[in-house]
Amino acid sequence: MRRIIEFILGLDRDVLGQKGEFSLTFDPVWPLAQWIPTYLWNMLLIGAAIALVAYVYRRESGGRRFRIFTGTLRLVLVLLVLGVLNRPILSLTQTRTEPSVLAVLIDDSLSMQVSDAAVGASEKPISRLDAIKRLLGDRRLVERLASLHQVRLYHFSGSALPLASIDSPEAVPAAQQQIAELKPTGNSTRVLGSIQQISQQLQGQRLSGVVVLSDGREMPAIPVDTAVLHAMGVRVYPICIGSESRIRNLAIESVSVQDVAFKGDLVNVKARVSITGADKSERIWVQLKRADGSALTGADGREVNTTVTPDHDGIYDLELVFKADKPGVQDLVIDAGGLPGEITMDDNSRALQVSVLDAQVNVLYVEGYPRWEYRYLKTQLMRDKSMQLSVLLTSADPGYAQEGSAPIRFFPQTMDQLMKYDVVLFGDVDPRQFTDVQLNLVRDFVMSKGGGFGMISGPRYSPHAWRGTSIDTILPVDISNAKEDDSPVDPFRPALTPEGQASSLFRFFADRGVNDRYIREQLPPLYWFARGVTPRPAVSEVYAEHPTLTGADGRRAPLLVVGRPGAGRALFSAIDDSWRWRYYTGESIFDTYWVQQIRYLARGRKVGQRRLAFTSVRPVYEAGEQTELELRVIDDQLGTQLPDALGVEVVDSDGKLVAHDKLQRQPTRKDVYRLLLPLSDVGRYTAKLPSVAPGVEPMQAPFDVIVPRLELSDPRPARSVLSQYAGQTDGSMIEYDKAASQLLAIPSAARMVPVEATWPLWSSPLLLALFVALLTAEWIARKLAGLV
Repeated sequence: MRRIIEFILGLDRDVLGQKGEFSLTFDPVWPLAQWIPTYLWNMLLIGAAIALVAYVYRRESGGRRFRIFTGTLRLVLVLLVLGVLNRPILSLTQTRTEPSVLAVLIDDSLSMQVSDAAVGASEKPISRLDAIKRLLGDRRLVERLASLHQVRLYHFSGSALPLASIDSPEAVPAAQQQIAELKPTGNSTRVLGSIQQISQQLQGQRLSGVVVLSDGREMPAIPVDTAVLHAMGVRVYPICIGSESRIRNLAIESVSVQDVAFKGDLVNVKARVSITGADKSERIWVQLKRADGSALTGADGREVNTTVTPDHDGIYDLELVFKADKPGVQDLVIDAGGLPGEITMDDNSRALQVSVLDAQVNVLYVEGYPRWEYRYLKTQLMRDKSMQLSVLLTSADPGYAQEGSAPIRFFPQTMDQLMKYDVVLFGDVDPRQFTDVQLNLVRDFVMSKGGGFGMISGPRYSPHAWRGTSIDTILPVDISNAKEDDSPVDPFRPALTPEGQASSLFRFFADRGVNDRYIREQLPPLYWFARGVTPRPAVSEVYAEHPTLTGADGRRAPLLVVGRPGAGRALFSAIDDSWRWRYYTGESIFDTYWVQQIRYLARGRKVGQRRLAFTSVRPVYEAGEQTELELRVIDDQLGTQLPDALGVEVVDSDGKLVAHDKLQRQPTRKDVYRLLLPLSDVGRYTAKLPSVAPGVEPMQAPFDVIVPRLELSDPRPARSVLSQYAGQTDGSMIEYDKAASQLLAIPSAARMVPVEATWPLWSSPLLLALFVALLTAEWIARKLAGLV
């Protein structure tokens, strides 16, 4: 029956079955409506209709009753038309509830890993993010919040991202699982920007407020913009997470070490350690060990470690020296232990890698005459089992049997002959002993083939006689003003530069303090050096200089200078009486000094024999930065065989694969492959390059991804900033220990909204049927009366 009524009224199905209040309204459109109201139009038209019907039917033929009956039918018909003109509308008024929406922002930036959140009087502080997880892990609390509001969960660092929506109690477990999986990995913290972003996204909804669970520390720091807060029009309810007490942290900021060493070398590892909040009574133990945990030893056979007793907050430079006694690629770890209660332990250790070569160095030593430096150096190199020496004494008679473990009779005439050597040493020798072709060979040997070249000064020829030659171009010093001067000077000891102190060339003792005191106070003095030379700008490093005398450039006169001409290495020694160190102190000092120099020069060739060099461009990256891997092809013939892309895998410290990508050959450098790879998680990683050709071993490149210094530079909670957010938006601070009750006290923004649905009746089947019925009834009455 209800459906029949809906049909004849022209209504949709089940309209009359809906709950709500039905009403009938009219919406007429009359001419001159601005001057003549609707009720007046209706009164005029009804009066006119009655008058017209009365006038017409009073003169109608037929009896009185007939005229009244037909007149009434006509009047009802006219009134029906008038009713249609008033446009009747059936209205259904219902009420709809617009729900209250509560946005909850969870800070997952790196500072939220700081373990200083107190969650109970007797409990150990936990990380800030774990404190948030514990609070929102209370199912009863979240369900009660969901009964008051539609809860929208977001996580944020640089920007806010949706996490979960809770519209019913059934959605709570899934949302809590999402919260439990959050990790503090964000590289920056934008609290205000995230609040503003959420207020814009939820614009038009009944937003009761924004709950912010954060330490409030904006990184990068920005001033509080009250105008932005007011313009958002949303209440902010911050919950400050973390302790405002003194921050304690220890971090290894950087590590530097030579990438290649020879077996038996003393290798210096320099580390910069940042210490904050440590007590002066605390001793911090720093150890250098292998990645598998086994110990490394120094020259004295003891384990390599040191201690730091911090007397201030700041940077401490440490040096650890180990003996490279195991050939191959050595994966090492420098571990600084930790401070009780420090903000994070992720930056307390750092991985490094050193390739230890167990290879014989082939040396060609050319000397002009048998001076003292020649005699001692030649003897020492011949005794060293890691060296194979060929000596060419140019002043010797033609029939003289040249010395060395691999004697020769003449200087190499071709590159193939010269490539048998790793290092070429020129002493105080006359350049006229060589042809231009031979000198060009030496230059190309260094510049293109990665060979090593050293010049040991002397009073007769070196270095002044070599001006303008091919050798001049590969020296790390400018010899244009070099002087021929064999006069002695006052006794002196070399003064080491910072670069010299950091190198192994002057490392005679494992203990840095002992080593420095020995060089300053006990090293036998020298009496001559080559004057007039100056370091070449930007291509050389001075390791030792005269303690008082200066050169043409106004700087102290250089005594030992190294450089990197092209693919090789070069060294210039301005002294010729280091033999005194052997004569007065025995073998140790002199042997160490020269062996380290020869090995330094040989590294270019020995590393080049690996055919490929695979490295991370930087040993350390901050989380979120692009890590850059580089493969350099040293063997030109191998380079022509390689494809333009080479697969590489990156694994974490547990050996789990975290990335797989390809090194791409560079368009402008056919010998270089590069790969940029974003890694957001803090940790130690190793890039692994499988064998790319027969006879080429797989290679690895370790690197670290560390916590960005900006995010943890000052991770103390910014409670005052969060308080400003609350005060400027008419919200309120919520205390963590009272959060359960205070969150439930946030007023609901829900609102009852009337909703009206309308259906026009003037076009309904009922009115049409009435209209036809009235006309038909009058026609039938007239027919029966014989008037039609």
